[in-house]
Order: sequence, then structure tokens, then C-alpha cells
Amino acid sequence: MPGSDIVTWNECPICRSDRRTSLVEHDSLAFVRCRCGLVYKSRGESRFVEETEPTWHPRYDRRQKRRVTKARWQILDVLNHVEPGPLLDIGCSLGYALEAASELGLEAKGLDLNQSLLEPCRKRGFDVQVGDVAGPYPFPDATFNIVLLKHVFEHTPDPRAALREIRRVLKPGGGMFIAVPNADYFKARLRPSSYYFFQPDSGGRYHFVYYTPETLQRLVDDEGFRTVRVHPHLWHRRVGWRTHLTNLALCPYRALDGRVRGSLGLLKEFWLVAVREP
Repeated sequence: MPGSDIVTWNECPICRSDRRTSLVEHDSLAFVRCRCGLVYKSRGESRFVEETEPTWHPRYDRRQKRRVTKARWQILDVLNHVEPGPLLDIGCSLGYALEAASELGLEAKGLDLNQSLLEPCRKRGFDVQVGDVAGPYPFPDATFNIVLLKHVFEHTPDPRAALREIRRVLKPGGGMFIAVPNADYFKARLRPSSYYFFQPDSGGRYHFVYYTPETLQRLVDDEGFRTVRVHPHLWHRRVGWRTHLTNLALCPYRALDGRVRGSLGLLKEFWLVAVREP
């Protein structure tokens, strides 16, 4: 990535079209909607954070147990489609997914651009390095069975470069999990100029691209992956029989809840699982 000057982007990072409509205009940034449906930053800072800038507050770590539990279910989503093996968490933050991977018996490594997060991870015994989501990653080809990007993919203006690098370090048949903000969220659609996503002192500063499930799947499938699931799984293969029974009992309610919330634009984020094609 370039430095943190104010720069402009003149074409869609997915379809490369320059045909777009203005969505939000602030003095320091602007967002547009491409004709393909993607929402992206057309003017703003070229980095989302300085490499040594603190991005977390001690209160953020108070929900550690909940975050680890959520990460565990997300990893199990991927394990519905791939074999267990080494895992890479890109944008590992304070190591919640690394801890969840360890609990599941997986060897795990983490990357994060922000060096202020690495020491807390290392104190917990995690193997982490400095790395940008767009790459290059300090790993050989076909190293990992699983790659996670939990609220990281929106932080790069070059998502295709990131997917090419992820594909390189994933084994053929390996799985990728992406969680991103949902551009179809009702607040983002009804009042974009005042919503967190597009504010210059919050989400607008840190994020470059906002996806819908359709635009993200199109991009992922175009870069040598096969999308196998959008939104959380309702059941998991690699859990005990008690959890299987609970999942089966709750499946109809979870499915109905997801369908209703999705149709009403109430999903603030969405999840996608894809498998690397040979």
C-alpha cells in the first residue's frame, strides 16, 4: 500500500468500471456505488491505520471469551468443507481466532499490520508476524488448510491482490472464511451520509470497500475460489453428539431468523466460506 496521503481511486476494484454514482461526500473522503453494486472509497486516506498506532482499548479485550467462542464456530464453518490442518488468521488482532484454533487442535499463525497488537499475542504464546492483507505473506506456497479474514477484507483497496496471495498460501481444496460489513444493511442504505460506515473519523477512515453477498461472491469466484456458503452454517460436522442434537433442534429457528433479517436488511455483517479450486 502507498502512504497515508489523500488519494483518489477512479475505477471499481472488482469490475474495473469507472461508471459509478456518488453515495457520500465529505471533505476528507468520498464513497461511490459502482454499476456492479459494489460500494468503494473514491477519495480518502490510502492506509487505514499506521503500523504502530494503537487501535484497541482495554475494554475491547473484556469480551475475550465471547470472541473466542464466535471464532470457534467460524472455524467450524470452514471445517464443514475442508480437512483440519494449519490455519492462518489475517488481521489476527488480539488472537481470539488463534486461541479458538488452538482449542480445536489446529496449528495456527497470525498476521497483523498493526505492530501494537503483536506483543499481546506473543505473550499469549501465539506465532504472529507483521503483514498486510494485500500481501505479500511471509509463507511458502500451499502452506495452510484454512485462512481467516474476520473484518479485514474491507481494509484494502486492492482485494484482488489479497485473494491472489491467499490462494497462493492455501493448499488446493483449502478453505477461506471472510466476515465483512454488509453494504445492504438498512442504515447504510437509508442514511449513508450519517452512518458509521462512511464517517471520516470512524468506519469511513478505516474501510475501503463495502460488499453485498452478491458482489463478494462474484469477486471470490472470479479469483479461483468456489463459494460454498454465505452466512453462518446451521450445523457442524466436527462437534460432539450433544451439540449436534442442539443444532438440529435450533436449525429451523435459525434459518427463519436469518431469512427474515436478511430480507429486512438487518444483517450488519455477513460471512462467506469458499474453497480454493485446484
